Amino acid sequence: MRAVGVMLAAALVGCGGGGEDSALKKTAEPTAQTAQTVATPAPAATPTPTPVAAQPQAVTAAPGAIPTIDALPDPATFGPTPKGLMNGAFAPELARTDLLGGGEYRLSASVGPQADPESETKVAIVGMVASWCGPCGLSLPFLKELEEQHGGAVEVILVATDVDAEGRKKEAAKVAAAGLDAPVLDPTEDDLRAWMGSKRNVPHFYIINQVGEVLVQDRGFGNKVRKVMPKQVNYALNHPEYVVRRKPR
Repeated sequence: MRAVGVMLAAALVGCGGGGEDSALKKTAEPTAQTAQTVATPAPAATPTPTPVAAQPQAVTAAPGAIPTIDALPDPATFGPTPKGLMNGAFAPELARTDLLGGGEYRLSASVGPQADPESETKVAIVGMVASWCGPCGLSLPFLKELEEQHGGAVEVILVATDVDAEGRKKEAAKVAAAGLDAPVLDPTEDDLRAWMGSKRNVPHFYIINQVGEVLVQDRGFGNKVRKVMPKQVNYALNHPEYVVRRKPR
């Protein structure tokens, strides 16, 4: 399937140093003799200083520097937050069972630095959905049309957020009935915390570009989302690289 990213806009709301070595000082030698013959003591040996390794300098990324990753982040490394992912973050890995196909799906095979070179995916749309959610069901034909329109460059991945296994299976059945070619994943609490934080409103869509960056998010599914999501997808298709956000002056 395919990887996803999204527009230049903010998230849309829907429903729901080493120091220098010092020069060694020479030991002062006697400058005068007393009237009597006195043995002059030998000067004390000056200890050779132990070389000190130069301290590494902290490297600070320049403002606007482009971040890079070796792999999509492990969801278990994310701490609890109210809102979950921010736009500009790299999408957490999703390596979970596909409730429709039965095998394991890996988001990193479609987008990010470990993507399969044979993958057609340029943009991924990850949708958090649930069987009891009306707008989630209404979004399925729209997502199907959007995916088919781009002929494999756009991949839809759905995550069933129902708290019980039966509800998750029901959501998978709804997706199959809608004819949407998308895996329906069975997530862990780590996945939900990393992506959504403590606010679990659905539907919630993340548009991810080829490099694995979350470009934009759509919450809910109404007329506004229907209007803007195709534009967001087109933007993501045209910006497979990391999009550096500039703070307003």
